[in-house]
Amino acid sequence: MKISLATTLSFLILALAANSLLVLGTSSVPEPLLDVNGNKVESTLQYYIVSAIWGAGGGGVSLHGGRNGYCPLDVIQLPSDTQNGIKLTLSPYNNSTIVRESTDLNLRFSVLLSGRDYCNEQPLWKVDNYDAASGKWFITTGGLDGHPGAETLLNWFKLEKIGNFPGTYKIVHCPSVCESCVKLCNNVGRSFEDGVRRLVLVRDDEPAFPVVLIPATERSTSV
Repeated sequence: MKISLATTLSFLILALAANSLLVLGTSSVPEPLLDVNGNKVESTLQYYIVSAIWGAGGGGVSLHGGRNGYCPLDVIQLPSDTQNGIKLTLSPYNNSTIVRESTDLNLRFSVLLSGRDYCNEQPLWKVDNYDAASGKWFITTGGLDGHPGAETLLNWFKLEKIGNFPGTYKIVHCPSVCESCVKLCNNVGRSFEDGVRRLVLVRDDEPAFPVVLIPATERSTSV
């Protein structure tokens, strides 16, 4: 049986197109985040976000009273590298179990902020309104879980590689959940306010906050 030149060319074009799509699909998937043990970070587990620099670099992230009173609580870094802070979960916008680099995430502390001694708000990170007195955008709490879009734009963060050591990241606020929205696009750094290391958005010429992820939850193992 003879095969025409046109048929042969058609098969070649389809094969090349399929191969191109396969390569594109593979390369477009971001790498998974890794914890300090080299394990993939999962949205079902809890972690401590801790400074990647030991000693003078300080400890993990926690909560502290807001700048204009007690509520909402701000996200801060504890001063000592012996303090891991408050554990949290990382929840991707697409509900994936594996958490990946450069992917929009909700960061939620695993603590209940209600009752007499706490603020009645969600312990979910968000970028606060611009603080004209200090000229800064502080990271605070009270964000809304999920619902990616224009209404939740300030609630999304990403972790991206920084430096040459595996598992070392910077926190970024540059949401992709609304491509048409006007948005901020900055690294998260630290600002010393009233003796407290508060997390803030920083300019390109200011240092980002390098962090690692320490598991706070025992991983299940198959028997």
